[in-house]
Amino acid sequence: MTEAHSFLSSYIYFVEIVMLIAAVIIAISSFDDLFVDLAYWTSRLLGTADSKSKELPAVDVLEQLPERPMAIMVPCWKEHEVIFSMLSSNSRLLRYEQAHYFVGVYLNDPLTQDEVRKAQALYKNIHMVLVPHDGPTSKADCLNQTLSEIFLFEAEQKLQFAGIVMHDSEDLIHPLELKLFNKLVDLYEFIQLPVYSFSRSLTSLISGLYMDEFAEMHTKDLEVRQRLSGVIPCAGVSACFSREAIQHLMDKNQGEAFRTSSFTEDYDIAFRVSELGFKSAFIAYPANYAIDINITSGAPGILYRSLPVATREFFPSGLEAAYRQRARWLLGIVFQGAHEHGWRGSLGTKYFLVRDRKGVITSPAVMLGYFALANLTAFELYRLFFNPEQQFTYQLLSKDWAVWLFFVNFIFLIWRLGNRMIFTGMIYNLSHALMSAPRLVVGNFVNFFATWRAVRVYLGHRISGTPLVWDKTSHSYPVHMGELTLPQAPGPVGAGSRSEVAER
Repeated sequence: MTEAHSFLSSYIYFVEIVMLIAAVIIAISSFDDLFVDLAYWTSRLLGTADSKSKELPAVDVLEQLPERPMAIMVPCWKEHEVIFSMLSSNSRLLRYEQAHYFVGVYLNDPLTQDEVRKAQALYKNIHMVLVPHDGPTSKADCLNQTLSEIFLFEAEQKLQFAGIVMHDSEDLIHPLELKLFNKLVDLYEFIQLPVYSFSRSLTSLISGLYMDEFAEMHTKDLEVRQRLSGVIPCAGVSACFSREAIQHLMDKNQGEAFRTSSFTEDYDIAFRVSELGFKSAFIAYPANYAIDINITSGAPGILYRSLPVATREFFPSGLEAAYRQRARWLLGIVFQGAHEHGWRGSLGTKYFLVRDRKGVITSPAVMLGYFALANLTAFELYRLFFNPEQQFTYQLLSKDWAVWLFFVNFIFLIWRLGNRMIFTGMIYNLSHALMSAPRLVVGNFVNFFATWRAVRVYLGHRISGTPLVWDKTSHSYPVHMGELTLPQAPGPVGAGSRSEVAER
């Protein structure tokens, strides 16, 4: 019994150490999050939030501006299940006559080629770009080939695109997006609009997690980042570059705008645009309608609410697909980003680089906290039900400073949950706002699995030289488009409250 008691005491002490390490890391990260939160809410109170979008003309003025040619790049690898729906839907819904889609497809992907040709038979503004080698290579490689075809098209047709837009094969583009880019490309060389998930059912915890995270990130974080650093990360979707910026990037990188070695070519290119001295902007421009999914029918419908012009898309709904996608983001942002960009830039830029990269520390710390909490709970339950006279001695957790540390973290948790619910409610509804609390816990596990995979893949790459290839996410799309009738003349922002999207 003495040896068992000694072992148990040592194990409890170990668990206490683990708990305190996790608590300190979480507290530091929480202070960081609090700073960004307060910066955002202060700007809202002072009326300085979304200042760039407030300087733009009304929607009806945007509608009347002369259209200039705009190129939309859509890189594909085995997207035959969604690409036809994406191209046909957006070609029909976009309020822009001079939009041209350039779809990059690999030679060894005949099924996707066939679907693109089907779309080309219906819409003359769709152009297939055959990447002259087998795939997958990297998304950046596909985009570079697509850019070459865009410039060749310009020479043949004797025109010049005002902007070059990035989209993916699962995107449903807001009908006013190109109208907005048509104005903004004269003011900025890189523009990022918000990206939101389609509404998903309340029981879809993984896909619902993307609803919460993108609602908060593309409402609060990018707005604060813009004001404090001026460097806006590219989401790879609903992003527009001026032709001048693309040309300069190609000149600086031996004819390739996107670095083929990068796992997150969109994140990388935004930093290089900033380093060239070009102006970037995140624009949350309000419109009086959006397109979202009717949960019952699975088809899109018009949502009459004042929401930013934003792209909607389906994100992964399965655990493995979600953490593999996030692992790819971590590989590019944390590991390759640190290698390629280091800690260059202003103090504000360095601060947000820390925020971008801290996940590889905070995600394991949260799991350590869960591990320690589970152990402490098990100790107390054992004492309560099996040995009420047993008293466990906590040498560290009983200290006053430790109690205060956990109290502070508890307050931070309540604050974090409250903010997450507010931002989810802004974009979706009260039901999803309430569900964002349990989904936050799910997100901690997804992020931990993603971190574990990213570290493992990157170490394997560095040690054995295993190349990093396009780890594609399987996509889905609302294929039953129906006949959506868009508002013919957008009224004042916020006008009307009815919605054709039921059970959101």
